[in-house]
Amino acid sequence: MLNFPNPYPEELLYSTLARAGIRHGILSPKQLLDEIYGNRKVIATLDLPNQLEKVVRWLPQGYDLETIAYRHTLFPLYAPFIPEERRKRCLKWISGESQGAVHLAMGVAASIVKAPGHIRYCPGCLKEQKHSVGEYFWQRDWQVAGVECCERHGALLNTAFIRPLKDRHRYHAASPDACPLFPQKPVCDESVRILDQIRQLLLQRPTISPSFEQWTAHYRCLARQYGFIRGHSQIDHSAILEAVSVKWSSKFFRRYGLGIEGQAGNLWLQAIFRKHRKSFSYLQHIIVHEALLPEYWRIGDVIDCVRNLPVQSAVAIPARANVEATPDLTEDQQEWLKALEEWPPKAARAAKPALYARLYRSELLWLKQVNRDQRRARTVSRKPRVDWEQRDQHYLVKLREVLRFIRAGTSGPRQSRTYLLQRLGKSSTLEKRLHLLPRTRRLLLRYSESVAQYQVRRLQNAWYEIQQNFDHPPRWRLLRCAGLSEERLTNEARDYLNGLEKSSTAYQENQG
Repeated sequence: MLNFPNPYPEELLYSTLARAGIRHGILSPKQLLDEIYGNRKVIATLDLPNQLEKVVRWLPQGYDLETIAYRHTLFPLYAPFIPEERRKRCLKWISGESQGAVHLAMGVAASIVKAPGHIRYCPGCLKEQKHSVGEYFWQRDWQVAGVECCERHGALLNTAFIRPLKDRHRYHAASPDACPLFPQKPVCDESVRILDQIRQLLLQRPTISPSFEQWTAHYRCLARQYGFIRGHSQIDHSAILEAVSVKWSSKFFRRYGLGIEGQAGNLWLQAIFRKHRKSFSYLQHIIVHEALLPEYWRIGDVIDCVRNLPVQSAVAIPARANVEATPDLTEDQQEWLKALEEWPPKAARAAKPALYARLYRSELLWLKQVNRDQRRARTVSRKPRVDWEQRDQHYLVKLREVLRFIRAGTSGPRQSRTYLLQRLGKSSTLEKRLHLLPRTRRLLLRYSESVAQYQVRRLQNAWYEIQQNFDHPPRWRLLRCAGLSEERLTNEARDYLNGLEKSSTAYQENQG
């Protein structure tokens, strides 16, 4: 096909093929399939098309299978969350005739997060496309579940094309008739947060996918790092549910079938912190990390971190107690097992240094695993001397009383974390063990006063105090009464002070 269109940046391949039909004046959908694929039975798939090798031959040099899959389909949304072997297999399938296997293998078909019901568009972006390239096209992020708006123009609008498409063999092009430029609703904050992470996923380049074991280890580390652990290693699912509920609205969860109300609603939220036996949707990963990680986190950094986690390989170790039942062991291995029955590994090494040296050179993995198992067997489990869950509850109640007393007035020093810990008593001990007190730690993070908040509070107190003597106090007097200076003011406090001056000036003009 001569004059085959090149894909625009972030354009779906589906859109490029629809533009090819318009550019060549082909009205029949079957004829277009015959021209592109040489096969009139190919289904026009929006998100994960197949037979990409036949499309690549019409594109200029530089477009290969991985380039098309990662830059012009929704493949990078799912690739990081499936094992590497399956990712390679899916890439091979979409190069030929997959017959729906890609959607099954990547978890799209069985996912509780369903695709949008219509092909969607942003009127504001379409105007910009018309001005820059002279025609409309479908962008990738418009068709992603969880993205409901454009951060610059407003909410996305639905076309009349219902997904899955009824006319399975026709490529519908973006056109003024299909995409009327209606006014858009305001931007949704939750959707903008999702959109930011979605675009980072879509910009991912071909790379090795983390394994299920690495994702399992990552979520366990995530729970431990942010204090969602009860006892020694039990994950506090109720605390995670509370944190996620605070960040996302119930309406948002219901919209995508991810309801977390009730005992059966949060099963996916519990499963994602347990052993991963299946892939989870990109939207589920984003929801959890957005609720737990600090602001300005990036999904690409999370994936890189998970990819670099060590993978524990299982080493088959014969039973230590029954030496006769393990004829595959060498004489040195059997002798070392007998030594471990008498001494711990360190003492056995001191008693038989030559034997240890031979095993270290020839059977290192076996030696390390056996010594580790022997140390675990000799470890005496002791009950913890401190019930940290009970202590956490005690300090939580005490901290609430302190906050209630402090916040009864507007004066006083800065209510920093150190100040609040001092009011609880034993501040140094609490600060060192704060990771064992997750509820107290979250309450401290929530109500600790920053420097900017403290300066604003001092300016408020100074304003109320000076107004008794001055109707319109000057700026220098406010700063002196608050004990501040222009050099030490934070940006938030300076904005607040400027607002006070503007309101005072407006009041003087109205009186004049």
